[in-house]
Amino acid sequence: MSGSTHRPEESRRAPAREAILAAHSFPGEYTIKAFGPADEAFRAAAVDLAHAVVGAARVVVSERGTRSGDRVCLTLTLQAERVEDVEEVYARLYSLPTVLLIF
Repeated sequence: MSGSTHRPEESRRAPAREAILAAHSFPGEYTIKAFGPADEAFRAAAVDLAHAVVGAARVVVSERGTRSGDRVCLTLTLQAERVEDVEEVYARLYSLPTVLLIF
């Protein structure tokens, strides 16, 4: 697309800190949804990354698969102490080569 200023790498990071802080109070609950392949490697990697940032006791995970069964949406509900926790989870999730979308 000519004239487009959108670069793919711009969409592969956490929402702006100001946007997170405008909608959430810390410490508090923050939900991140990560889409990827419906395989154990993606599930385990995504959950392990979140656990590494905030600890296993502060992450609740649920999932929904697509009708075809080839993709999964992991909902990671974090009990985040600070906005930096959220930013770090986003950064680590985006480091997964198989992640398709995060919001």
